[in-house]
Amino acid sequence: MPNETQDAVNWALQQQYEIEPGRFIPVSLDMPFTVVDKVREYFNANNIEYSSFSFDDLKPYLSN
Repeated sequence: MPNETQDAVNWALQQQYEIEPGRFIPVSLDMPFTVVDKVREYFNANNIEYSSFSFDDLKPYLSN
């Protein structure tokens, strides 16, 4: 995982997820696929290279 993974996870868990047009809910650990998507979004927006990963790969960063 990239060195910036902790920052990406922290950012992802502060984001909102649009469940329908104009209706948002906070991203939470109950939404593993969304957390992964948001971490990828962070990596892409910040030009951080990464390889394939899953929610399980992020678990070590969730308790920090």
